[in-house]
Amino acid sequence: MKKLLVALALTAGYAQAAWQLDPAQSSLRFVTVKNDVVAETHSFKQLQGQWADDGQFSVQIPVQGLDTMIPIRNERMLEHLFNASKFPQIKASGMLDAGKIGALKTGAVHNEKVELTLTIVDQTQKVTADISVVKLADNRLLAFTKAPVLVKATEFKLDGGVKKLQDIAKLNRIELVVPVSFDVQFSR
Repeated sequence: MKKLLVALALTAGYAQAAWQLDPAQSSLRFVTVKNDVVAETHSFKQLQGQWADDGQFSVQIPVQGLDTMIPIRNERMLEHLFNASKFPQIKASGMLDAGKIGALKTGAVHNEKVELTLTIVDQTQKVTADISVVKLADNRLLAFTKAPVLVKATEFKLDGGVKKLQDIAKLNRIELVVPVSFDVQFSR
């Protein structure tokens, strides 16, 4: 019964989402390092999400929106790392202080450390993000990382996929810690 009440409360929070993520004004980037010296920035081009008035937020990242600037690398990462046919989305959720954000004047900034629940493939982990929220207008907010979030491939059991990519590309090494940054705009 308790689980049902929690699920209903969470569903109600998402149903009353007053803010919607604006995908045209939002981005998520991550950096990979191969052979210890070659760093490359990649992105996901499709983001979806909502932010409820109580501060609960949820962002969905369709993995098909992966853009590494090299089509064959996109295909290999989707197949061997993200298992996109079985797990089409990465999901992130968390809670921001709704009272402090609601009290912001236009142009003001609120900084907060947020515990994100992050699901990649079939693994869910907690990661901490240092986030700034800027009130751009009465109906528009910008949230962005002040510092990259470090995602460890081993914690999400992605190291086997990384090893497969390393073998295919005949690389000596691909770093297993990936810095991720984002800036997302929400509007009413």
